[in-house]
Amino acid sequence: DGAPPPAPPTATAVAKVDKLQDGFHSIAGGAVDAGGRLYFIDRHFKRIFSYAAGEGLKTVSDAPIDPVNLAVERSGKLLVLSSSGKEATVYALDPAVPGARPVIVAATPAAPHAGARPGALIVLPVNFWNNGEFKDQLNLDTYEFTTLDEMFARDVAQAKAREYVSPDGSLVLPAFRVVRHGSLDHLGYRWSDTLDANGFVTAPVGGRALFTNASRNITYRALVGEGGTLTGLAKVADRGGESVAQGPDGKVYVANGQVFVYGDDGKQLGRIDVPARPLQLVFGGRDGRTLFILTHHALYSTTI
Repeated sequence: DGAPPPAPPTATAVAKVDKLQDGFHSIAGGAVDAGGRLYFIDRHFKRIFSYAAGEGLKTVSDAPIDPVNLAVERSGKLLVLSSSGKEATVYALDPAVPGARPVIVAATPAAPHAGARPGALIVLPVNFWNNGEFKDQLNLDTYEFTTLDEMFARDVAQAKAREYVSPDGSLVLPAFRVVRHGSLDHLGYRWSDTLDANGFVTAPVGGRALFTNASRNITYRALVGEGGTLTGLAKVADRGGESVAQGPDGKVYVANGQVFVYGDDGKQLGRIDVPARPLQLVFGGRDGRTLFILTHHALYSTTI
């Protein structure tokens, strides 16, 4: 009939992105509480903030101990991973109490959680950088190097011997190997999968976690086991960078230069453009439909 063929679907989703607050140096490590309130860290200035609609930005703590990443336990208190100390430090902090003193959480031998702590969530990095640093990857029998895919599948499947359990028992943070250079104070350097991550994801033992392998630029979903193991890697998207989050709409949102949106079939559905490079994605808000987008210097959001 001479009609032109239909235009191909656009790769860019139309979504309005709002700037909620700027003036930060380097924000990440965000997590939301049961009410959808966002908590996050400005790592350079070592401050913990909160943000919620109707409340705006609030300072939770202006002098915490070298905070890097946060998780929110069932009681509403924060579990904070700190870069302080030889093997890092974990402490709990009550955001509802101004000037609250941190409560140090000591590492304990890993124990089964299914019976001892029913409903406890395992806390894991949302993004991994796994390229064999600090380990010899040469097989001296074959003189072959381990591939990045083999290395990643091997390393994330290793159970951690110790763990940090939040005071109310609702969160379990596996103690990942920490590599240190320099002094034990804030002048030294620390590396670990949890310290290097832009934030955390949580899932119960037997559940599935969503995360990215930044060294291979792939997003995966995997089965969570005791000791923080991740097995049965299943590729979710052929893109994986700084962060990933699954929305209440079931779609997967990947931070990798911009925010890319994927369906269950692994096909890209669209893209949300942000004025600055996204570092972490967290869903929150009262109805869970607010996508908080953390960049180095500003906090953005959009509603799905």
